[in-house]
Amino acid sequence: MMKYILFLLLLGHRLLAQTVSVDTFATMLKQSQQAQVIDVRTPAEFAEGHLPGAVNINSQRDDFSQALGTLDKNKPVFVYCLSGGRSKGAVEKLRQLGYTDIHELKGGYLKWSSRMMPIEGVSRSAAKAQWTTDRFDSLVQAQPLVLVDVYAPWCAPCKKMAPVIDRLAEEMAGQATIVKLNADTEKSLIAAYQVDELPTLLLFRNGKLVDRQIGFRDEAALRALLK
Repeated sequence: MMKYILFLLLLGHRLLAQTVSVDTFATMLKQSQQAQVIDVRTPAEFAEGHLPGAVNINSQRDDFSQALGTLDKNKPVFVYCLSGGRSKGAVEKLRQLGYTDIHELKGGYLKWSSRMMPIEGVSRSAAKAQWTTDRFDSLVQAQPLVLVDVYAPWCAPCKKMAPVIDRLAEEMAGQATIVKLNADTEKSLIAAYQVDELPTLLLFRNGKLVDRQIGFRDEAALRALLK
């Protein structure tokens, strides 16, 4: 009996907070009618995009613990930062303050936005698609080496990689063709190639898709891909 009680206590302790994947986080948010979504990034980061309904409580402010303490302890708290570092500290403070239903987003806003999940505070492109399937297929078939960068203007890792992509496109003109597809506008092509995460890189050689890479890649990795 004592071992069983200890087990329940340990289980309850672990259930105080759980770090969950993007899909689980999204499902739990959808199912919860009392969710308190807390973004612990800086106001500048928050202004560049955030989860729907999120409230910004900057983890760097002097009264951070006091601000967290104003939340309702009877409602679940969903917390995230940019990539997971700051949210861990926030979770610990929430636990110390007595909150018992805490959910941390694994990978933070970077992972959430890269999976093309709903976000607020960003301007999505309303322009018409620039590429038809026929035009895209003709290019891929005509060029021996084509690198396709599927991106979005609001995607943080996409923006970080963009200068390198642009530089390589200019430097390797004549050796490789680099195409940028805006996920906001090129929805038919995105669906055709089953892209559900940003950035995604598609490499075509002699008309065939030979490689698919997901997530940020530095310059060295991009150059290696184009060899």
